[in-house]
Amino acid sequence: MQNVLALLANERPLINIDITLLLNAGVWFVLFFFLRATLWRPMLALIDAREAGTEGARTEAAKLDGEAKALKASLDEKLTVARTAAAKARDALRVEGVAREAEIIGKARTDIAATVEKQRAEIAVERTRLLGEVRALVPELARDMASRVLRREVRS
Repeated sequence: MQNVLALLANERPLINIDITLLLNAGVWFVLFFFLRATLWRPMLALIDAREAGTEGARTEAAKLDGEAKALKASLDEKLTVARTAAAKARDALRVEGVAREAEIIGKARTDIAATVEKQRAEIAVERTRLLGEVRALVPELARDMASRVLRREVRS
């Protein structure tokens, strides 16, 4: 143990406590306060201003996002109402169209049936007239045919 103490006594200390230590500490404190006043405070103020601006922008973005969601919900609601109204109007028009179609088709069928019956009556009258004419011509045609077949004139 004496050897260890002798070694420790012969060694030089790592730090000499004298006036240079105090001068170094003084220079460090002066440099610290100078840099703090000239560089760090403006830099910290700049960083704080940037964070405040960023936070303000985030707050504004969140506010605008909320407004956009509210507007979208309102728009979706209005679209739903408009689509419902359009569907009702379309259905009403479809029902009206079907009724109108049935009315037009019924009227057309009635008109066609009346026209067909009128034409049938006219055809029946024309048939009767033509039958009368043909019956009136039959004896004459028969004489003419008989004359030609017999090659002489036939009298009735």
